[in-house]
Amino acid sequence: MVGVAKAFQHFVETKFHFSAWAAKQRDGARRRPQVTPAFIFKALVFQSVLGLGSVLALDQWLRSPQCPKLLPRSSQRRGSDTTLLRALSAWRYPATRQASDALHRKLRALGAASRTLSSGRKVTLAVVDGSCFGSMWAAALGIAGQVWQTLDVQRYRQRGKELPAARLLMRRASQRLGRGFATHLLYDGLMAVREDFSRAQLQWGMHLVVKTTEATLEIIASARQAWRALSESQWRAAGVEVVRGVDAERGCEYEIWAQADIHWEGLMWPLKLARVRETPLKGPRAGQTEEFWVITTDESLRAAEMREVAHARWAIENLGFKATNAAVGSKRGYLKDAHARVAMLLIWSIGLALLAAFEWWLTSQHDWQGWGAKKTRRWVSCLIEWNIESDEVNECGGSP
Repeated sequence: MVGVAKAFQHFVETKFHFSAWAAKQRDGARRRPQVTPAFIFKALVFQSVLGLGSVLALDQWLRSPQCPKLLPRSSQRRGSDTTLLRALSAWRYPATRQASDALHRKLRALGAASRTLSSGRKVTLAVVDGSCFGSMWAAALGIAGQVWQTLDVQRYRQRGKELPAARLLMRRASQRLGRGFATHLLYDGLMAVREDFSRAQLQWGMHLVVKTTEATLEIIASARQAWRALSESQWRAAGVEVVRGVDAERGCEYEIWAQADIHWEGLMWPLKLARVRETPLKGPRAGQTEEFWVITTDESLRAAEMREVAHARWAIENLGFKATNAAVGSKRGYLKDAHARVAMLLIWSIGLALLAAFEWWLTSQHDWQGWGAKKTRRWVSCLIEWNIESDEVNECGGSP
């Protein structure tokens, strides 16, 4: 097997046409740039791949002897942090979003954009959530497949203004990728309104799945009152699905009550509602039962599937926001220009998705089988940065 760095470069060029998409990037700040937008795009991709925690760290890496091996340049001008930030302050988003869309289509073709539930059902899950990135609030849209990809980012003014940004993200993605680019959209209780259940079906072409703890919602309060009035055997006889079990991965016991054919006045589609109760088996919350509700227009989802899909929403927090911050310090306020920060988030997301896709592909290769699960993102990043050959990796005993 070739060196990991060469394998990564070959992978992103042959599978994604990385250089071709880099060449399409543009900024509006410079008329005849010596440091091209393509070079800046590639530099920021490698910043996230290599886990360089700031623009200053990126600037230092661009001066290092390792840089030309991964990022060849046509001239001696390598670009300073000032040059990068100036270009990013007027970056053209459309070409970067098109590159992100192209990556998603490739992941979808490879089967990495979807996931298989424990029941064997195959789904494609879109997830939207908001977060603070230093001095800027932004909503992100991601695909929680075998490979996590943050597809798009939309900033908004302040905490509490996330929902309009989320709707804009979904409208934009549906226009670019087509209605039904995912089977389900996962969101929190902010979208537990008739208009968004309808919008998801009619405009976005997918089922909305809402996870919420707001038991005061009209539809939840009504179901709660009805379930209390009858015994479990009576509800089972009426078609309510009751499931109990132990989730070894999450370390908890769970109980799920799910009922379909629930009609909400003003909504043309019937809903399926599930109450999920989970009790951790160990840790500081051991024995403390927690409850949440799942609402969806997809009546074909079984009770256990509703719980599993609802938990998949955490992917945007763990694999999206936290992973990006760990790699490049995205939540630190070292960059005040909001336009530049959005550009960086879009490009960093492409880099992290490429790295995740490469890791996913790498574990299928013979030389890496058997220990792929032990690799960390930082370990693979180091192999790429230092151009370590696979034979040298094997001499390490197959472990970081």
